[in-house]
Amino acid sequence: MTGFTVRCLGLLGCWLALSVAVPAKADPFFVRVYGRTYKIDPRYPSEEPKGPKPQDAMKALPSDLGKGPGFRPSHEEVLAEVEERVWIARNQLDTKLDAAAGGRGGRNGASDPKTARQEITGSLAEGNGQGRSPELQTLYDRHRALNLLVRELRRSLDLPVRTPDSGFSRPKLTPEIEASFRAQNFDPYAAYIGFRRVKAAFRSNDPELLARTAHYPVTVTGKVRRTIRTREQLIAARETVLNQGVRDAVAKTTFETVFVRDKGMMLGDGAVWITNDKTGFGLGAVQVE
Repeated sequence: MTGFTVRCLGLLGCWLALSVAVPAKADPFFVRVYGRTYKIDPRYPSEEPKGPKPQDAMKALPSDLGKGPGFRPSHEEVLAEVEERVWIARNQLDTKLDAAAGGRGGRNGASDPKTARQEITGSLAEGNGQGRSPELQTLYDRHRALNLLVRELRRSLDLPVRTPDSGFSRPKLTPEIEASFRAQNFDPYAAYIGFRRVKAAFRSNDPELLARTAHYPVTVTGKVRRTIRTREQLIAARETVLNQGVRDAVAKTTFETVFVRDKGMMLGDGAVWITNDKTGFGLGAVQVE
């Protein structure tokens, strides 16, 4: 009898251990994006810092993300739009983290900026950054939510879920579009990445991000004519280069409809030119009416 009891207790212990080690499978949930609905895996990616459940993390998505654009976008179009938002959030977050880590490292001789950044990121992942910097916590939460979303969008299209180094997934281009770029000796996929970066920078309305995409000198034509030769000059001219008319023209332009010539890509009937040099494609000219 004693041996039977011991065996039963042993089996019970094994069952309890398994019940702890193997959690019940969580049900997927759904998110509305640009008028389309996507199923989201409730499990956290293994390489992501642990934080709130994906259902809770997704609450930080931009509020306008679920609105339909007035037409039914393809899944590829939805992915491209969200990738632009991820690019914006990632670059803005990196800038803020570097600034915060540099200041913290300077105040604490035992903490170099790299270590300080890791500490700050860990605090933000746990949601403990509000007290020190509500703006940084909000930006971190938005980037995490968008990054989780874009992983699932890529998965739904049978694409690798890992973020490409460029930040943008390779599009499916028609032979005609590829040919139009190759006729100018342009790599169509490099042109696409440059197009998305410039488009995202205008979307952000952030002159710091726009400056990252620029090929200096940047020519400004129209009512105002000038040549912008440095990052500082471009940031100072934000009211001109980021005026609403230019931003609207860029927002309405798709990669499939850009005009291509040896100079580069024309967006919005000449509102913006994206030019090519040895560093790739970037902002080359702005026309202000």
